[in-house]
Amino acid sequence: MNNDKLKTILKVLGVILALYLFLVGIRGLSSGIKALGGDFADSIMTTTSNPFISLLVGILATTLFQSSSTTTSIIVGMVSTGAITLSGAIPMIMGANIGTTVTNTIVSMGHIRRGNEFKRAFSAATHHDIFNVLSVIILLPLELITKQYFGIGLIERTATGLGTLLFGTISTDEVFKSPIKAAIKWGSKHVESLSFDSTALYIILSVLLTFAMLFFLVKILRSLVLHNIQQYFDDYIFKSAARAMAFGIILTIMVQSSSITTSTIVPLAGAGVVRLHQLYPFTIGANVGTTVTALLASLTLNVTAMVAGFAHLFFNIFGIVLIFLNPLLKNIPLDLADALSEKAVDNRFLPLFYLLIFFFILPFIFIYLWG
Repeated sequence: MNNDKLKTILKVLGVILALYLFLVGIRGLSSGIKALGGDFADSIMTTTSNPFISLLVGILATTLFQSSSTTTSIIVGMVSTGAITLSGAIPMIMGANIGTTVTNTIVSMGHIRRGNEFKRAFSAATHHDIFNVLSVIILLPLELITKQYFGIGLIERTATGLGTLLFGTISTDEVFKSPIKAAIKWGSKHVESLSFDSTALYIILSVLLTFAMLFFLVKILRSLVLHNIQQYFDDYIFKSAARAMAFGIILTIMVQSSSITTSTIVPLAGAGVVRLHQLYPFTIGANVGTTVTALLASLTLNVTAMVAGFAHLFFNIFGIVLIFLNPLLKNIPLDLADALSEKAVDNRFLPLFYLLIFFFILPFIFIYLWG
């Protein structure tokens, strides 16, 4: 057996181990939150009862984690315990979609000394921000209005409807049973044994394990997948919008991170290899692909957690339908990204201000004042 084959086998085994430990972390988080009891759940529900604050929490948490997969997996874990209601989780999930785009912006700033190259890279990064923000601007009010008039929001109803169709009953008591879940429960018990009977420490260890394993999972999958597929980006993947979107979905599922798949393309856009209109469907495909991580996490929990994962999926699908497939709105992210990148080339401090204020300072201030 040559070295390359051995390395590939070891990487595959590493993926399996990292995925297992990631799911152990999610299970531990859920168990730890349950152990905190009703007072903790009440305090979380009070915070997330304000959809605007919930949205900002999603943005800030994902910006800090540099991963919407981590944030949404944690949200799914909290929904599974009843600490957060599905309606309270949906704005947070929307915020996670915005926060995940910060990685692209950071990558684009590596081109800041090279005028036209930076313009292309920055517009490639910010069109993702703008698309996700526009999705929230449309869908969050729609969710709140439909909840006001019909008692349940559009996304919540759609996700719950699919859950009811597949599982019959939507309840935290309806759990998935499988040998894999039993193995994950066994692993979470071992993590708990390291917490010295401290629930807070158990939760912290579980969150750290979740974050660390997702980081390693993404890193290993990136080396396995993207290294072998980058050569096909220009020649095959971006030949049509449908193909680009499909590959955006598939690649993100394979590497378990939309940040990785989209930020990998930003330097290609900067170099002029990929045009912005070609990148657009790939980016929104990555939005859909990243929902798989939370759905995987929910398999270790219960039906309510799975429905929260469905909500994340439908938010991204509705965004595609209402914006990308709508001739009136489709070009807004591209036009605004081009305009913003023009300004960024003229004022090189603008990207830094944009990054700090939009992703960090404003969410923190609003959460601190009204959270």
